[in-house]
Amino acid sequence: MNVVLLHDVGDPDGGAGWRSAAPPDWAIPDLPGHGSTPTLRTGHCDPMSAVAIARWTLGHRPPGTDASTLVGVGENAHPALVSAAGRDCDRIVIVDGLWGPWREPREEIDVYYAMMRAIAADPAATGPAPDSGLDPRASYGYGVMSSARFARLFWATIDQPLLAIETPRSITPHDERTERMGWFGGATTLIELDTADPAAVIDAIRAWNSPVA
Repeated sequence: MNVVLLHDVGDPDGGAGWRSAAPPDWAIPDLPGHGSTPTLRTGHCDPMSAVAIARWTLGHRPPGTDASTLVGVGENAHPALVSAAGRDCDRIVIVDGLWGPWREPREEIDVYYAMMRAIAADPAATGPAPDSGLDPRASYGYGVMSSARFARLFWATIDQPLLAIETPRSITPHDERTERMGWFGGATTLIELDTADPAAVIDAIRAWNSPVA
């Protein structure tokens, strides 16, 4: 099974918790500013860095391997979907990745600048980046803005089989999850778990992915 997993941005364990629960042939790197991978030279968290890592890892799989599955957790569901839209993978899994309640543009801007002010006021986030472990800036997330219209248009371009797993950490309104799943361009499956434990999430992915294992 050829699986690449992008852990959530700001995860204090990086990919370690996922690696300990996943089969050994899954590729689960520590993303920049997490675990053993230092922060980028630019010193900021960029979702396109996660896209680049996903594309590189998928592109360097051994010839003749199984169909590829890309998993994006939390805020890194969006980079995973960007990669899927570029046809970098055959199947796609997003964990808690259906976005939260939609905001008006003014609200989005207010939230973004509040995040920037919080970073500026945080001595750890404005100091030198650590050589390893969680970069304090990563705990603030990416600050990506979205809207229902954007999601409908973008997700419609993704026609690979897609699994969405929602855990108690999800910020997507319960009564909107089924509707949002209908915005994707291909076959979809929605699973709601009562735990965010990586082992339970990985079991759900393996069960869904088993036809191509």
